[in-house]
Amino acid sequence: MRTHSESRTLPRLGAGFVAAVALVLWTAGTCTSSLPVIRILTPEVGVDETYHPLFLEVDLWAFADLSTFEVLLNGVDITDDFALEYVKPRVVGTAIDVWGDGLVLPGENTLVVRIEKWEEIRVFDTTGDPHADAVADFVPGTGAGFGQLELPGVVLGAPQGLGLFLGGLDVLSLGAGGVVDLEFVDNVIVDRPGVDFTVFENPFFTVVFGLLGEPFAEPGRVSVSQDGVTWFAFDACQTAPLDPPLHPGCAGVFPTLSDDLDPLAPHASIPTETPIGDLVGVAQGTLVVPEGSGGDSFDLADVGLAWARYVRIEDVGPALGQAGTVGFDLDAVTAVNSAVPTDANDNGVPDAAE
Repeated sequence: MRTHSESRTLPRLGAGFVAAVALVLWTAGTCTSSLPVIRILTPEVGVDETYHPLFLEVDLWAFADLSTFEVLLNGVDITDDFALEYVKPRVVGTAIDVWGDGLVLPGENTLVVRIEKWEEIRVFDTTGDPHADAVADFVPGTGAGFGQLELPGVVLGAPQGLGLFLGGLDVLSLGAGGVVDLEFVDNVIVDRPGVDFTVFENPFFTVVFGLLGEPFAEPGRVSVSQDGVTWFAFDACQTAPLDPPLHPGCAGVFPTLSDDLDPLAPHASIPTETPIGDLVGVAQGTLVVPEGSGGDSFDLADVGLAWARYVRIEDVGPALGQAGTVGFDLDAVTAVNSAVPTDANDNGVPDAAE
């Protein structure tokens, strides 16, 4: 197990991730005669989870024998993914981005937690994926055309980014003033701490005399809706000339680092926390590629929604691009925080949002 000093920097609880898995080990007393018992809080029994990276949190009483602590996910030992920190009177362990090498499976998953002589097992299902599933509407603007023959698939599923310095071609050009509405079917975006979904375009950095210059960006305004009728816009999107033109609050600015075709690339539901302004002016030879998926992320709390099923992108930038490739080039939309849209009480609000 890594100690806290050896661990990577952890994001705040819930930032960058579609849903959370919390594991708590607790005891009825605080003396050494009261031995710990294991309890897995989530995933809950009988509740499906959307297919996504997991955030794991373990609460260990300080007197527990940490040398026996073990966590298995689908038979794979992930104990070393945990960073431990002393939080009086307990030791708290956290593991993030538990995704790679196919650890989280579509369908049935088995989570096992062991400490000393106790073991707790939780079997849970994952369903769907965190990406948009359907094109609800598309109104092309002037100069659109690229990608239309590949609709709807070209904007569904995971992004196919090419990194900081190349714009991917797995995109739909909206045209000047074009608008596209995407729908989440097998999941919904839910509001949790931090950003809740990411929009991927194909911007890329220019390089001037060895330094990262302004990104080539075609900004888009983002709106969300629960029913596809009433929309709530992220009005902070700025298209006025700035130096450099980073278009705060807009999509289509940060390059896409996630690539569904590259198993080593970050998963699309792990958001990048590095502000794009921190990269402008950095020497290309000393550049450290930021962690996370890239793209531009948004928080449902900014528009006062607990959940959303639809995402709209509207081209609002200068009409860049050649004929057929003008305007915002949409690659994908992926939920950071999502859940299956069950509605057990039939009140129109997904259970996860309640």
